[in-house]
Amino acid sequence: MSDAAAVMAGRIAQRFGAENVVASATELAGYEVDGMRPAAAVFAKSAQEISDLLKYATAEKLAVIPCGSRTKLGSGMPPARYDIALDVSRMNRVLAFDPCDLTLGVEPGIRFSALATALAAEKQFLPLNPPFFQRATVGGILAADSASPLRHLYGGPRDFVLGLEFVTGDGAMAKSGGRVVKNVSGYDLHKLLIGSLGTLAVITRANFKTFPMPPEQAVFVVAFENAAAALEFCRALGRSPLGALQVDVISPDATQIFAAKADVDIALPERRWCVVVSAAGNARVVERHRRELPAMATSAKATGVVALGDTQQSMKVAAALLGRVREFPALMQAADSAVTIFRIAALPSTIPAIAQRLSGLAAEHATRAAIVLRPHGLIYFAILPSARDAVVFGKMTKIAGAVLQAMEELRAKTRIEFAPTELKRAVNVWGAARADFDLMRRVKKVFDAENVLSPGRFTGGI
Repeated sequence: MSDAAAVMAGRIAQRFGAENVVASATELAGYEVDGMRPAAAVFAKSAQEISDLLKYATAEKLAVIPCGSRTKLGSGMPPARYDIALDVSRMNRVLAFDPCDLTLGVEPGIRFSALATALAAEKQFLPLNPPFFQRATVGGILAADSASPLRHLYGGPRDFVLGLEFVTGDGAMAKSGGRVVKNVSGYDLHKLLIGSLGTLAVITRANFKTFPMPPEQAVFVVAFENAAAALEFCRALGRSPLGALQVDVISPDATQIFAAKADVDIALPERRWCVVVSAAGNARVVERHRRELPAMATSAKATGVVALGDTQQSMKVAAALLGRVREFPALMQAADSAVTIFRIAALPSTIPAIAQRLSGLAAEHATRAAIVLRPHGLIYFAILPSARDAVVFGKMTKIAGAVLQAMEELRAKTRIEFAPTELKRAVNVWGAARADFDLMRRVKKVFDAENVLSPGRFTGGI
């Protein structure tokens, strides 16, 4: 740590209490963002403490990056400045839960796994279902707009977040929305914070609409020779009366990584494109899926169909499989720390063309790639390098640029969700500038006039 950083850390500890400040180099290494390490990490336990810290940062012209369990620090561009890590992991309480009204209020630092357990005791759940399930916090999930496989049926966080309380960059405490389903009036300003990566405000409370847990569930694995056949089956499934809980199309390379080091055989055949379908509801709904889905798969020329969930052992297999699908980003990072993961949002009608283009780019550059397609309009595309030398880095940079350009041509909204820092300094992870960028910059100015919060991490250097 430099002398200037040490002096800054000392002042911060004096101002906010040594018991709430981390300043040792060893511990601060865990707060690094793209090779940049803060002078100090400050734990906050309330909205007022966050407000005090941001007012101090504004006065001292210091940059602050909010965090919890730090599973999303690898997202976004390298920060322009980074002085203080604002750690909200001690703000981890359930503030209000009314099972009868299906409403919930929590602090941002609560881990989603703990929240899911509490909700399950009341036979309810939140359809966030994020990657990094065991560690991810609610605040981080919302700030990164983490993609959930359950978006197929329930939509994203913007669809069931009732309101947020937050602190803006200048330390003002504010709120938007409410705590109940019947929200009376006003703009849904809180939706601006979802996906903003901590650049507009720090969330201090999140209010949700919860959902009853389905009484029964079954999972089907349908194998195909190629992506085109798998996606045609998905289109037929979408046109049918069957209402699947989630649908994921998994490439052969992804199935190989999913199966590696799994505790149980997760029922994914090798060298096949697999469609994983989850059906949930009452017994009649699940039974109809069991009766009709195999026939649909046969009509679509599937090479195999496996139904899971009818025995205790197959329920374990189904749970393990769905967990692997959910954890795609985490599994890719575990397979190769230098992986580059793209998150692509597109119209469902363009998914087949995008899948073909991505596979073609991987083949053209002789690069190992893994794909998970969600037919409602979301694609994860991961490229895994064979080494970490200058030649491979140049190749990765070239293919990353090619993917971003190809997706722009196909009118898909693309961002690189995780990548090595070297690549992020060579390629804009947010892709081409958007038409509404000027509006986004003005919104940033309103919420964070002094550019205190996560400067440079969002699109266009916001």
